Amino acid sequence: MASSEKKDKNSRFAVNYGEPVGMIAAQSIGEPGTQMILRTFHYAGIEATIATSGLPRIVELVDARKKPATPITHIYLNAEARKNFEKAEQVAKKINEVNMGTITRRAIESFSKGAIKLILDEQSLSANDLTPAQVVQRLIKTMALDAHADEDGNIIVKLKTTNLAEIRQTSVKIMKKTIQGVEGAGKAVLQRSKDGEFYVVAAGSNIESIIDVEGIDKSRLYTNDVFAMYRLFGIEAARNTIVNELKATLDEQKIDVDPRHIMLVADAMTYSGFVKGVGRHGLSGQKNSVFAKAAYEETIKHLVNAAAFGDVDPMRGVTENILVGKQIPIGTGSVRLAIKKEDMKKTKPS
Repeated sequence: MASSEKKDKNSRFAVNYGEPVGMIAAQSIGEPGTQMILRTFHYAGIEATIATSGLPRIVELVDARKKPATPITHIYLNAEARKNFEKAEQVAKKINEVNMGTITRRAIESFSKGAIKLILDEQSLSANDLTPAQVVQRLIKTMALDAHADEDGNIIVKLKTTNLAEIRQTSVKIMKKTIQGVEGAGKAVLQRSKDGEFYVVAAGSNIESIIDVEGIDKSRLYTNDVFAMYRLFGIEAARNTIVNELKATLDEQKIDVDPRHIMLVADAMTYSGFVKGVGRHGLSGQKNSVFAKAAYEETIKHLVNAAAFGDVDPMRGVTENILVGKQIPIGTGSVRLAIKKEDMKKTKPS
């Protein structure tokens, strides 16, 4: 009885032969997508970062953009730190990216003397447990600059040139230089879950460097940057990230889409071993059919190239058959009937 019930349950999820699953998935996501609100929402604890949501986020994902507009990384801690506030805070400080622009109130460029004076913000220094001497050491180590701290706690950088452009370029580079934390991790904030576990949320996606920080749980490191997940964890992780992010975006908008449609889109984008968008530079532009490519974008270019190089269209897809008025290979159109010669002889003429 149990076996029969299980079989009946599984049969409800079976797909009929010839079912146009691609079109159904596209319609199931595309139609409710027209109802989405073009808005964004704040992630708790990161006041300076606004995460992209709604339709812009959907477009960002299916287009397979190399960098998300607002990367967010969730960093869970190991057993030793996840319940201990002091240790969790130490991990957050190791990750939190602090650059010179964050701790500098003003940069005064002296073109006649070939020097840059950096007036540091004492409050920012204190908040990040830094001293002028430590900042000087890190500038010397990372940028090989001739720098020292004066009596007022400001930093003087001496250059070997008085050229205006070179001094300005050096000043800009100094302001962008990471002095503490993980470069590319962004602002990291300590959060606490409902079950009392501490974790870190960072406004960046450099998980290749974050994973080396002591005290984190590497098995649960997650970012909304699909390509960062792909580079570090592989194509399966990238596929799961696409599914998770698409579903989370739709759920946030209170739009109910069957997960199987979302999974099919993610599978189509990643089955080749690389993350590909659905546009003309990805799946649509790499079809074997000339007519299918021409029907999407850049019609004349595809037709001219096909004529010039003698391309042949196998006419196996849906789009190309609709274009020329042939029966499309889905549903009943995917079935071909034949009759044996010996059976033909048995038939009586009407």
